[in-house]
Amino acid sequence: MLLRQQKNKGFTLIELLVVVAIIGLLSSVVLASLNSARGKAKDAAIKEGMHQMAQLMALNYSDYGSYCNLQPMVWVTASGVTCSSANFSGIYASQAKAICTNIYNNAVDLIDGSGGYRMLIYTDPSTCSDTYSITAGLNNGKWYCSGSSGRKGEYATYYTNPGCYNDP
Repeated sequence: MLLRQQKNKGFTLIELLVVVAIIGLLSSVVLASLNSARGKAKDAAIKEGMHQMAQLMALNYSDYGSYCNLQPMVWVTASGVTCSSANFSGIYASQAKAICTNIYNNAVDLIDGSGGYRMLIYTDPSTCSDTYSITAGLNNGKWYCSGSSGRKGEYATYYTNPGCYNDP
């Protein structure tokens, strides 16, 4: 009888390390894609929130003839005024605060000019205004603006023309 040599049927350490390295590489690519998709989803939520706020502003204007009740003219920041403390009033105040909070939670702080800002709701503070603009920092590094003129879009800065600030 011939004795057969038994061959080990396991994997070598090198083979296992190669498989682990490939799995690690693939998972890092997937995670990077997920982060990008997450940012795009937040930007879409900001734009939808702006659309909802524009509709709310239109309802308020239809009822009262101005944007007085929904014109806090305020930067909403982590260290300053929050959406819940903004001076929204009237029958749409609770909806305005909820929409504002949703936009704020999805927006990012952008450094522009004199500091870091996240969101601006602007109307002429000296009168019951018949114009408004809303600006929020997108995850892609741009500002998104929606105004009473119906104009909306992404801009590199909020204060130049084209831009959002006091230019609905």
